[in-house]
Amino acid sequence: MNNEESLVPTHPEGEAPIDGNQPAETGTSLDTFAGKIHVKWSPEATVSSLGLMPFFIEYLKTSGLFDQWVEDCPLHYTSHNAPEKRDVLGTLVLSVLSGHWRYAHINAIRGDGINPELLV
Repeated sequence: MNNEESLVPTHPEGEAPIDGNQPAETGTSLDTFAGKIHVKWSPEATVSSLGLMPFFIEYLKTSGLFDQWVEDCPLHYTSHNAPEKRDVLGTLVLSVLSGHWRYAHINAIRGDGINPELLV
């Protein structure tokens, strides 16, 4: 008797690849500070305008970490023209998550019309 024929595989081989049955786009709803948004995935796209940021923003809202951080932060402005503390901290979070490592890079957030609104 051949030893190879008597061996029984212990692990399944996994799921068979789906060739023609996979939808071209799939989507999900996320709950952000700006309300519910719908995110669509397109497998053919090489770049996304939102990236994974909306998913992290949903995590911050659901966990309450961002609200607690804003509340506990000792930042205080006395000028009437000063921005809100939440806006300053939100800009900092978005800048760090975007990979900025210098203060001058924060200016790039000005051109983003989507992600900052999700933290409001």
